[in-house]
Amino acid sequence: MGGILVTHPARQHSHQLARALFDRGNLHGYWTGVPAAEPNTKGPLYKLLARLSPQPAVGLPARVVRHNYLVPLTWRLAGAMLSSPRAVALRHWADARFDDWAAQRLPGDIQAVVCYENAALDTFRVARERGITTILDAASFHYAWQDDFYEPVEGDDVHEAINERKKEEIQHADHILTVSELARESYLDAGVAPSRVTSVPMGADLSDFVPADNPSAADGPFTFLFAGHAGRRKGADLLLEASENLADTSELDHLLQFAGGYDDGLFQQTTAPVETLGFLDHSALAEAFRRADCLVLPSRHDSFGRVVVEAMATGLPVLVSEHVGAKELVREGETGWVVPAEDITALTEQMRWCLEHREQLRQMSTAAAETARQYSWEEYHERVSMVLKNVVNSRSLKVKK
Repeated sequence: MGGILVTHPARQHSHQLARALFDRGNLHGYWTGVPAAEPNTKGPLYKLLARLSPQPAVGLPARVVRHNYLVPLTWRLAGAMLSSPRAVALRHWADARFDDWAAQRLPGDIQAVVCYENAALDTFRVARERGITTILDAASFHYAWQDDFYEPVEGDDVHEAINERKKEEIQHADHILTVSELARESYLDAGVAPSRVTSVPMGADLSDFVPADNPSAADGPFTFLFAGHAGRRKGADLLLEASENLADTSELDHLLQFAGGYDDGLFQQTTAPVETLGFLDHSALAEAFRRADCLVLPSRHDSFGRVVVEAMATGLPVLVSEHVGAKELVREGETGWVVPAEDITALTEQMRWCLEHREQLRQMSTAAAETARQYSWEEYHERVSMVLKNVVNSRSLKVKK
């Protein structure tokens, strides 16, 4: 039968990869823990699970989709009933069980299998024994880079076991896909051969994210918008400090808007001019982008940062740190700016420049929107399909030799 099998215990962007392969006739199957097939193609229990799922089905036909609901159910139970360290341990255990389930059912007539971190090792072992190409689609940085930025929630023994599993998955992968050049660098820094790692930037659903039909002249205080979970990882504390510096030294007014959730206590001590917007759906977020003057994402650790694409698609210039994977969209002074990570002075001064050059930011709108269009999911489908084709063909040639 041939084709490529995609397995993921949850979703991330795996369904987009599966859709790309299916549309081109190269998908053997998509195995996941999240309802993916059209509900009307399945029985009553599946229809109920699909209706209760926080993620919509992806429209793939039932014949190519197979489900194992252990992981998402375990994740929900763990989050509701256990302390954070024990919940993390149980979630990784569930990922491994999904991996074992997929490995036991791995078809022998496929060209390649694409798996995801924490749920790939057993499947890769079986695949390599059968001469099947193994591809790790990495949604984040190499685990060594992650450890530089994260303080693990789980205990040392559990964390060490998780990293050992990730290490073995990398060793058993014939090829690794990353979501940005920055993420690719993390694998190269860890000693993975450059020929084994390819960056395939993620896409975004841009249907709601379009520029305003008739943009109005800027009015009121200059608005810097942060979108995502506001916490230390995404540098929200750095943004608040930079805003405080700016408020103390500039005669021009500005406002910080935060769209999404935020860490407890984040805003308790700050004197920055803050407005929280809460969680916004796509339509409301797009409108917030259109009203703002600049998106700011000063992350310490962000393998891509999809909000950068979404904001730029509405015509909004962006200010990001060098640790944001989506910095590759930024053309300095044309679509936005990149500043050193954790550099409060650089962040403050670039925000000051924006505040003092509001009209120039408005003139960057067209370039920002045109650049973002290259990062739609449709463009991702084209990129990832070509990369996978080349990986599989290259592997086949090596095997023949």
